[in-house]
This record gives sequence, structure tokens and C-alpha cells, in this order.
Amino acid sequence: MSTPSGSSNPDQTRRDIQQTRAELGETAAALSAKTDVKTRARTKTTSAVGGLRQRVAQVGQSAKTRATQLAHTVSQKASQRATSVKQDSQHTIGTIRGSMRAGAQTTGKAESTLITSARAATTKIGSLVRTKSVPVLAATGTAAALAVVAYRRRRFR
Repeated sequence: MSTPSGSSNPDQTRRDIQQTRAELGETAAALSAKTDVKTRARTKTTSAVGGLRQRVAQVGQSAKTRATQLAHTVSQKASQRATSVKQDSQHTIGTIRGSMRAGAQTTGKAESTLITSARAATTKIGSLVRTKSVPVLAATGTAAALAVVAYRRRRFR
């Protein structure tokens, strides 16, 4: 506030009064703003909401970036794992095919050996039947009788 200059000039006094009124108005407005709790609370809330929105946007962007990185990493690892599994399965299939070929060759040899053995046994039995027919027929009859008895026993149990 200004002080009267000691002159009795009415224009100067009016200007001093107007200036004092303006300063007093500014002071009253400042005091009113400080005592208006509702408006101050709104201002702080608006400021806090703006800060939270910025943080949420930053966290969202950070999460999106991290999720993209993780998705890329998972995709790479899955691709690598699939390639590894594919190679392992191709190797296993090759091994199985080789084993099958070896088994087929072995089976063929075994079948051939069994057929040869069966033919030899048939030839031997045939020659025994021709030379000693009575004992062979008796043994065959006894075997047939035992088979019938065993069959009946199982049937009636």
C-alpha cells in the first residue's frame, strides 16, 4: 500500500485510493483462494489424476513392450524346440527303419531256418514211419488218446 504523499492534490489522492483498492482486491482474492477448500481440493485432484494418467500410460507402454519381447522370446524358443524335436524324430524314424530292415532280414533268415528244420523233421518222421510203422502208429494213437482225455477233463471242470 502506498502512503499519502503529504500533498493535498485531489487527483493524487484519488490515484492512491484506486491503487490501494486494487491491492486490497488482490489481497482479498488471494485470501479467498486460500480459504476455498473445495476449489483447492479440485485442483489437487485434477493434478493427481493427470499424474496418474501419465503413470498408467507409461506402465501400459512398458507392459506392452515387455509383452512383445516375451512373445518374441517364447516364439524363438518354441521354434528352436520344434526344430530340435523334428530332428530327433527324423533320427528316430531313420533308426527304426534301419531296425525294421534288419529285423525283416533276420526274420526272413529265421523263417528260412524254421522251414528248413521243419522239412528235415518231416523227412525224418516220414522215413521213420516207413521203416518202423508199428511203434510210430502206437505212439500217434497214444498221443491222440491223451489229447482226447485232456480235452474232456477241461470241458467237464
